[in-house]
Amino acid sequence: MNSLRQWWSLPVDYGWNVAYARSQQALHVTRILIGIFCFFYAAAAVIALTIPGLGDSGPGQWALWSTIVTTPPLGLAWLIGGWPSWRMSIAFVLYADIVLAAVLLTIDEPSEMLPMAALFTVMGSYVVGFHGPKLFTAHHLFAFVTVAALYVSAMVGDPAQRLQTNLYLVMLILVMFSAPLICHSFLMLLRRDATGAFYDPLTGLQNRRGFDAAIGNLDLRSGIDTTVAAVVIDIDNFKAVNDRFGHEYGDTVIRLTASRILDVFPAPAVTVRLGGEEFAIVCLDGVDSVIDRSEELRIRLCDATDRSPLTASIGVAHTVVEARDIVGDVDVLLGRADRAMYRAKRIGGNRVTVYQHEEPSVHPVDERQ
Repeated sequence: MNSLRQWWSLPVDYGWNVAYARSQQALHVTRILIGIFCFFYAAAAVIALTIPGLGDSGPGQWALWSTIVTTPPLGLAWLIGGWPSWRMSIAFVLYADIVLAAVLLTIDEPSEMLPMAALFTVMGSYVVGFHGPKLFTAHHLFAFVTVAALYVSAMVGDPAQRLQTNLYLVMLILVMFSAPLICHSFLMLLRRDATGAFYDPLTGLQNRRGFDAAIGNLDLRSGIDTTVAAVVIDIDNFKAVNDRFGHEYGDTVIRLTASRILDVFPAPAVTVRLGGEEFAIVCLDGVDSVIDRSEELRIRLCDATDRSPLTASIGVAHTVVEARDIVGDVDVLLGRADRAMYRAKRIGGNRVTVYQHEEPSVHPVDERQ
């Protein structure tokens, strides 16, 4: 029972699931396959209309024609469009389940339709891949009710086929419920561990692996130039803090710094702990805004009420990039921001330095220390 509660309460981040699949180069292929499968559904409905006895009833014909009319545009949207939002993804699951159930329940051959209920497994695979236990349960409960209705209709309507109907039911339970439940449980646990591998356990900020994945998923529109800014932060004299107050307090300082970074640079800015006392931020924002926020961060880090007030050297760099080369451009940008940060440290620390061309320059606000 505890395992079931743990599974039910596992956190699900649809956006992270999509981003992770994109970072592994799997999202594009998955989107194309889903689009193709939509056309297969339409083809199956066309074939069903030509089989004597299957598409003869009025409701059955209506359900089949609805499938033929609606699934090709949906497939085309998957093929040429982007990946759906969380709400649109749930709507897609609801649509697919309802249309399939309508076809299965309105055709006057329940004994022949019963094995076709295995098609619920196709949508079940999508739910397993991108959604959590609650939608997984809702999908399978809906499928179970549909299968139960088909089973009862088949048993009542064709007593001579009861043995075959029972065989179909056993096969459906194995295909639709047993295997997906096992796969989903293990996948959720693996996903939880994978999510942890992208974050720094001390601060909750992304680590370098998570940072690289997040950079590849920045919301840039292809072909449109976008200003990207990088900020590198290094706590001044952090070793002295550790030596004076101990490593436990040093960890507290690191966590406090991360918290203040997130306060000043919330999502969608990408924040990372590069290691030790060094942090970085990448955001799509105007240069002046990033410089102003960097100065705000410098002031907030130097809080007189802290046990050991901190100062930090902050380097800022910016450039214009296109979506196709975002990862390479950000690597270069981080190198420039890093050089600007070291420039700030060399001239005394506790200041914001902006990288300009080949030589970092101290921003005018840095004179206020």
